[in-house]
Amino acid sequence: MTEHKDYILSANVLNLDSLDSRAEVRDSINGSEMKRDSLQVAQTSQITQVRHEGDKMPFAVEQADGVFFLLLICFLFFTHVYHGGVTYLKEKTKLLFSFNSERRVIYSQITAKETFYSYFLVAQAIVLISICLYDCLVVYSAYEPSSSPLLTILMFIVLIALFYGFKDFLYRLLGYIFDVKPKMTLWRQKSVAMIEILGILYFIPILLLLYANVYNIQIFVFMGVLFLIVQIIFFYQIIFFFIEEKFNFLCLIAYLCTFEILPYIFLIIGAIYLYRIDVLTIL
Repeated sequence: MTEHKDYILSANVLNLDSLDSRAEVRDSINGSEMKRDSLQVAQTSQITQVRHEGDKMPFAVEQADGVFFLLLICFLFFTHVYHGGVTYLKEKTKLLFSFNSERRVIYSQITAKETFYSYFLVAQAIVLISICLYDCLVVYSAYEPSSSPLLTILMFIVLIALFYGFKDFLYRLLGYIFDVKPKMTLWRQKSVAMIEILGILYFIPILLLLYANVYNIQIFVFMGVLFLIVQIIFFYQIIFFFIEEKFNFLCLIAYLCTFEILPYIFLIIGAIYLYRIDVLTIL
């Protein structure tokens, strides 16, 4: 009888031990599950935090709404000019390539509509050159773009407008100094025609440069070649004038370097300086 009681007692002890071991196993399982859940929550919060911060996307000029607005205005006005001023555009092209049209150009009457066409095409050329120059600096410059691309482009527009205005003033001044006012008037008109033609030729390449994202280097080179061709044609007009007036060849070289080549170098240096500074930070 005593042995039977001992057996029952030992069986109860074993049951209690098994229950304790099961409870310990259950607790360990619950603890591991809680650790796994906490680890998953930590990982999820970490991933969420990383996603919230994100990586800054590289800046692109086509993302600026102000640039799109400028191009839209140029497109609308250019369609108006092309619709009603095809004859005007042909006359400007003939003017740039002509040599014996001095009397017809100087004494021809210019209507208000043609004056509007001229001002707009010059403004369009300045806007497109500014956008192209800014995009070129963004892509190939080592400096970071400013926080306000539209403001930088507007500063480029002001700089280039002042540049061409100063060149026009120099043409007037040379006409008064050397008493060649008719020739200088013709030069001024041909210089304006050169800018207007660039404003027409640059529109499609600028659109491809900003929104196609292919052949960027080729488009830059193409626009540079167009500028050089138009500039060489204008230089040829100047060389023809110096030969016709029998000026010294050294005077021709000095004039080309001083008034037609060096100003463009200073213009590029000024544009790079404006690109480097952040006007909003300064203000």
